[in-house]
Amino acid sequence: MQADQLEYQKLKPMLAPYEEKGRGESIGFLNWFLENIFRLDEIEADDAICDRPNDRGIDGIYVDHTLECIFVLQSKLKQSKGTTGDAPLRELAGTITQLDTPDSVQALLDGGGNVELKAVLTRNSIKGLVSKGYSVKGAFVCNRDLDANGQEFVDQTDNILVFDPARIASEFIDIETEGGVKGQFTFDASYVTPMALQTGEVATSYILPVQALELVEMEGIDDGTLFSQNVRLSLGNTKVNKALRESVQDQAEHQNFPLYHNGVTILCDKAELENERLTITNYVVVNGAQSLSTFKKTRANLSENLRVLAKVVQLNDAGLSRKITVNSNNQNAIKPRDLKATNDVQLRLREEFKGVAEGKYELEIKRGQPQTNGTQLITNEEAGRLLLAFDLMEPETCHQVYKLFDDKYAEIFARPAVNANRIIFLHLLMERIQATAPLIDYKPLSKYGLTRFFLLSVLSELMRGDNIGKEIFQNPKLLFDQEKLELFLDATQAILKAIIVDLNYEVNEMGEKFDYKGDLKSPVKLRELRATLLRSFEKDVARNKAASLAEMMS
Repeated sequence: MQADQLEYQKLKPMLAPYEEKGRGESIGFLNWFLENIFRLDEIEADDAICDRPNDRGIDGIYVDHTLECIFVLQSKLKQSKGTTGDAPLRELAGTITQLDTPDSVQALLDGGGNVELKAVLTRNSIKGLVSKGYSVKGAFVCNRDLDANGQEFVDQTDNILVFDPARIASEFIDIETEGGVKGQFTFDASYVTPMALQTGEVATSYILPVQALELVEMEGIDDGTLFSQNVRLSLGNTKVNKALRESVQDQAEHQNFPLYHNGVTILCDKAELENERLTITNYVVVNGAQSLSTFKKTRANLSENLRVLAKVVQLNDAGLSRKITVNSNNQNAIKPRDLKATNDVQLRLREEFKGVAEGKYELEIKRGQPQTNGTQLITNEEAGRLLLAFDLMEPETCHQVYKLFDDKYAEIFARPAVNANRIIFLHLLMERIQATAPLIDYKPLSKYGLTRFFLLSVLSELMRGDNIGKEIFQNPKLLFDQEKLELFLDATQAILKAIIVDLNYEVNEMGEKFDYKGDLKSPVKLRELRATLLRSFEKDVARNKAASLAEMMS
């Protein structure tokens, strides 16, 4: 994105879906900002907004628990070109004083503010968070550059963040949610006249049996672009794919293939049936990645008798397209992770990986996603578990993978703090944990699946209580920028070794009372064990038996 795309006339089309919520242009702009720059999901973004009459100057509130910061949001969308001075910034500075103390928050709750504002304050426990010491900052979102007075004001304060066109453009991750293959492809429709179905004015469908030999000629099978809207790609050696290969390899079965196979679904911008030829334009396969990938790999076994029932749908409706994608994928069981594969949060993260750490790492957001040569793949499932243990301090639930992409999805992924740098940092930190875990004397514990996540949570709590560590916890990108990543990882590994010495002692002391399978699933027992280990480490530092993080980083 370029900064000039934030000009009103260019921005207006992007805001259309948000204005349909009936909240006005400025709040539509804030809604867009929360989803695209703060990286919240649709529901979280909606929940943050509280713009109604008597909103006390507060358009929205978002709590970042990673940064321990309460953001008071204010949005200004201007139709004409120009600049923004210091007046609205001074106004926002006054607005955020309403959240300075627990008493001032209570005054807001007791006052004449609108119900939506009070609901946001209550839902986010703002009074309690202010009591705990959470900072309060104003986030001013605008589509005009600051003038000299505005910039001078920002330079003199540390509690106002301005997201002007330049900053928004620099933090915007451009994603292509539609994908697919651009161009045309033609099927032979002479075998049988296609059945044509008209679904109102929205879609036109053609159903016909097509040869597998034709399907494998479609572009984008090898690199996966043909399946970019599919909730998953080829899953490899599954039971379904084994049976599929067996049917392909037995040519006597080819004529019966349509009886066994559910078919493929192809969406396209345009479909034209003429002279027994069906030509499609700008197309994507939303169901059939397993089949087409298998056909491609077993091409030598294909024959003219092997046909697949194809449903070709011409439409230009993104919402309906997504429904078709989800509802047509039923050959292999769909997991919650699959349904999030085309979610904007995941797509944005995947794109961001390309510009971090020299593109060495790649985020796998779809099962079966092909790996780019020379990159190291990190699955979004593993990323979710790392974030759950490190950020949310819930290592006891990391084995419940279904939660990652279901009821805890927004809490884990849809936060401003979650970016490529953070996920790569946690991945590298986990590599050090796994390299050190063999030092645990009780081998069943060292090999247990939840142990590594518990150790990650111990490091998380240690970092939060350390001046240097807290800064890195809040923004791991600093390590990448300052080229201190290896130094920090070495330091944490050395600390981890010292902590494991204490862990060995505690486990030995508990003896048979230590039920690692049960205790590592108990949040209460994990908190107690974490506290014990950190107290022991602090004593070791005080007695010069161990070095602190600050000492090792200096």
